[in-house]
Amino acid sequence: MSLTIDELAMPDALDGPGGHAFAEYAALCNDVESHTLGTDLLVMGPQEMLSEYVSTPTRVRRHLVARDGAALVGRAMITTRPLTPEAGAHLMVDVLPIHRRRGAGTTLLAAAEAAATDVGAPVLKVAVAHSVRDGGERVEPPTGFGDLPADDPGVRFLQAHGYALEQVSRISLLAADRLRAGGSPEAPDLDDDYGLLAWAGPTPDEWVDQLAALRTRMSTDAPSAGMVAVVDPWDGDRVREHDDRIASSGRTVLTTVARHASSGVLAGFTEIVVSAGDAVAVQEDTLVVSDHRGRRLGMRLKRANADQLVAAFPAVEAVVTWNAEENRPMLDVNEQLGFREVGREAGWQKHVHRGVVARNG
Repeated sequence: MSLTIDELAMPDALDGPGGHAFAEYAALCNDVESHTLGTDLLVMGPQEMLSEYVSTPTRVRRHLVARDGAALVGRAMITTRPLTPEAGAHLMVDVLPIHRRRGAGTTLLAAAEAAATDVGAPVLKVAVAHSVRDGGERVEPPTGFGDLPADDPGVRFLQAHGYALEQVSRISLLAADRLRAGGSPEAPDLDDDYGLLAWAGPTPDEWVDQLAALRTRMSTDAPSAGMVAVVDPWDGDRVREHDDRIASSGRTVLTTVARHASSGVLAGFTEIVVSAGDAVAVQEDTLVVSDHRGRRLGMRLKRANADQLVAAFPAVEAVVTWNAEENRPMLDVNEQLGFREVGREAGWQKHVHRGVVARNG
């Protein structure tokens, strides 16, 4: 293999300079994930992917591409957070199956690690999809929740390069027949001291600051197992930037929040992101603040937002979501709604000491 590694600049638009190269990059990302999971349900369109892969004021993303001659064989993405550098760097490395075991993955990972350590990242993190297969030797995280096949290509690759498995998450799908109100359990009655509010699109001005506070809580309240986790601060400007970027990509955010009547504060929220014409919507964050748990607000929020999705986008055929295996309360809600497992995603990590990548195991 005559391998070259280059940095890919994100284009301003798909139909402008660099647009074709990014579309090729996006296709590779989709091909690798579809091969791993055995389904193309999670394929992202190029415009949608572009909006997620650009840098923003709170995250810096660099993209590397590996070519064998003129053929694109792999890619890497390095994400760092300038406001919270102590959180480390997130790395993603993908190599097309037909080009594996020829050094492309190792070369890309080394380049990505170097880019992360050059800016002082104290820890390197990888979140990657893995196949779901029963039987055979298994690998478990320290939490004891969830496992992976020991012979999974991603498992073997990351272990060989010193990464430790910290967390297993479940990728679940809610099919169209269960999306409809008749296909899943009725939502529980809402406590008299709570009310639900819903909107489609950008966050209304009156709720921007409170939603920012909820998103900040999400960064530490969601289960993180052994992964290094720090507070990821949100403010009104960041909420607006996020909303504008989603809208500019042709997607719509459907949001339902629970408002505590006595205090006027938002006690929880849930979001679904959907692109017009896409068959699969994405269930994003769901959070109920700890002081307001135990009232089945999570179920009520998700049921109400699913109803909003059905009404606004009746052609949607399914919703996909990700949940940590140790997050049993949220898995209970999803299972009652009818979500079924379609894949697994794992969080892997290794530490950097004085600019040198440590080797685990």
